[in-house]
Amino acid sequence: MRVSASARYLLLACAAFGMLAGCSGGSQDGSPTLPNSSQQQSASATIPGPGNGKGMTYVAPIGTTTVYGYKRNNRTNQPPVCTVGPFGSVNGGIGVDRSGNLWVPDQGAIPKTVTEYGSDCGAAKMVLSDPGDVGPDNVAFDTNGHVYVSNSFANSGGPGNILQYTGTSISKTLSDPDIATPQGLAVDKRNNVWVSYRDPGSTGTYVAEFRRGNMPAKLFKNISLGFPGSLQFDRHQNLMGPNGNFSSLDIYAPPYTEKNPTTRLILENGNVTDPSMCTLSPDQDGLYCTFGFFGVVNVFSYPAGKFLYTYNNGLTGLEPYGIANDPAARN
Repeated sequence: MRVSASARYLLLACAAFGMLAGCSGGSQDGSPTLPNSSQQQSASATIPGPGNGKGMTYVAPIGTTTVYGYKRNNRTNQPPVCTVGPFGSVNGGIGVDRSGNLWVPDQGAIPKTVTEYGSDCGAAKMVLSDPGDVGPDNVAFDTNGHVYVSNSFANSGGPGNILQYTGTSISKTLSDPDIATPQGLAVDKRNNVWVSYRDPGSTGTYVAEFRRGNMPAKLFKNISLGFPGSLQFDRHQNLMGPNGNFSSLDIYAPPYTEKNPTTRLILENGNVTDPSMCTLSPDQDGLYCTFGFFGVVNVFSYPAGKFLYTYNNGLTGLEPYGIANDPAARN
């Protein structure tokens, strides 16, 4: 691999998707409701596949100084139509908010920043300052206008944290003594903030929830991913995270109490394995995944996980990790 395991969990990521229908709400009781196969077949018969509408897919290679914007329907492997940058070093996730604006954490900036850009690789709009010697890695949004940023490390390599921004000001800091390396971020439909992380001993990758964006954290030690990367919820509140150990998207249905994934969706095209980050299409009928080691983006149907197409134009020699769609899927 071009990225060592240790560098990978510190720099990395993966963004996610879902495949089951389930009960709603973080930390709520309930049993998953499986999708109806006949409905899936009907949908696939009427919808040719994801990415057929207008929109953009943004791709951020690890350690990059540039984020690339592609037409979301890129079956013919066209080059990027626009770029955003330059950055010092983008080492984790990127995100698109409900207004279609792109947010990019920059670990290489001095001081560290998270910058909002207008749609279609538009101009910079808002800059969030991330103070100190920290590692801004991922970004997520709630419905109350807050922006959350995960710092995978803080204070010269110390345990990381999650910052809540209201406007350009830090309005809250979320942390936990068991959370050493927070990276993947997701906000469910109840505005609960979820993070994937390594514990202080780096013995495993787990998931934690901050109810309504407040401490203390509820730790889900039963959920173990390949490494901290990114998280995502689908509209049924299934929690999803890529797992490079199995070349899969691991999916946990509410109430997230299972030790093993409710569904392990294998993401391969026959040759490529080990997804880096993933994101749902706006209509949640497709899954867009980066494969950093192979320098490609692969697109799959959702929830079936059928491989649809791949593209790499403009990514040769790079390691694409961060990925985000505009419009963003809403859970």
